[in-house]
Amino acid sequence: MRDVPKRLVQSKYRKDLWKQVKSVVSQIEGVLPIKEAYLMGSFTTKKRRPADIDFMVLLKTKNHTKANWSFDLVMAPDNAHGKFVLEDVKKWMKQKYGARKSQVFRLK
Repeated sequence: MRDVPKRLVQSKYRKDLWKQVKSVVSQIEGVLPIKEAYLMGSFTTKKRRPADIDFMVLLKTKNHTKANWSFDLVMAPDNAHGKFVLEDVKKWMKQKYGARKSQVFRLK
């Protein structure tokens, strides 16, 4: 995977984030065949909440079926930052959709 233009990852936070993204995508490629990968986002330097889209990595899989599907996948480390992201997502879902129409539950 090639590097993104330097103007998109100028801050230390973004550089570290991109380094982690490359590592995770490489690991995913070992299990799931990826046809194309894209990086998109706002790339602003001010970050208010983890639930806001910081930047997104779109992976197009080599899929030979005619099924149409897509889903969002957030990856966070198992540390205080990961816990913060989870709690913020819970708050964001309630604000966006209401407590009765949203739910976050643990799968594993």
